[in-house]
Amino acid sequence: MTGTPEGIISIALDAMGGDHGPVVMVPAALKAIGEGGVAVTLVGDAEAIQVELDKYDTPEKQLAQIVPAEGVVEEGESPARAFRSKPKASIFVSAGVVKMGKATGFVSMGSTGASIAAATVMYGTLDGIDRGALGGPVVGYSPNTIIIDLGTNVDTRPRLLVDFAALGNVMSKHIYKNENPRVALLSVGSEKGKGNAQINEATDLLNSTGLNFIGNIEPNDLPFGKAEVVLCDGFVGNVILKLTEGLGDAIVDHVKEALGESPETEKLTKEIFERMNILEAFGGGPLLGVNGLAIVGHGASGVNAVANAIGTARYVVETGLIEAQQAELDKIRAEVSE
Repeated sequence: MTGTPEGIISIALDAMGGDHGPVVMVPAALKAIGEGGVAVTLVGDAEAIQVELDKYDTPEKQLAQIVPAEGVVEEGESPARAFRSKPKASIFVSAGVVKMGKATGFVSMGSTGASIAAATVMYGTLDGIDRGALGGPVVGYSPNTIIIDLGTNVDTRPRLLVDFAALGNVMSKHIYKNENPRVALLSVGSEKGKGNAQINEATDLLNSTGLNFIGNIEPNDLPFGKAEVVLCDGFVGNVILKLTEGLGDAIVDHVKEALGESPETEKLTKEIFERMNILEAFGGGPLLGVNGLAIVGHGASGVNAVANAIGTARYVVETGLIEAQQAELDKIRAEVSE
């Protein structure tokens, strides 16, 4: 690919990220290209990527190119240490491709910490944000409900929850087209005053904003769409995410065992899985609070999920979400300070 055609968005894909590497990333890139609107830069071991590309004889290959990288940041590896010891790792090179203006954003199914570190270092953060946050729908029964944070910030000050509210509010408006999103705090009770000091202080701050803040909701409210933006620290958010995914897998196994194999059972279990693993439909979510586009997905993602993540990257670009975040933060912070 010698240049990106007009009207096509270029996305860098960390081809070494996730559990499967180029075996999944290459066909996923070609699938996304075939769905239209994107070109994909595959970043990683050039030889391994080329081996996979050579298996396909499709016109989509014209919109795919390879950028070499050396090494992979493994799950559990310190992102800061990896950035020093593996500066040419695929995730850091992916973010660098964007920084150089050769792609509009990157997608990675690799180490979440490394993706955050790469985006933070290469893009920088929005004013007043120390670290980006992951937010998105978790429960398929309420697909328009964003939970933020989903694991990035495990210790969160009340004022950071207000920043999350601003970021979630603008995401809900731009991505899910909610004109006046209801914003709520996730707590152990819906009554005012229920919760710890973090929740109570955040409540006072959020009440001083112009957001459509409705107070507390409980975890059992999440499947019923009682709020479009639900705020919690990353520790709680990640527990909710993984519990929901685990319950989905357990329920699918139980239904198959109880009903036996049949077309009806397959249809039902597929629907249950999709509702309990909604991230599969989007492939990943945008890292909020950074000055650029980074889509972070699940390590076990298959071809469809990765292709969906690339499609999500294209859609986020088209909505103008990245550019809208700072203005929303400034507005909400001014209201809190008054």
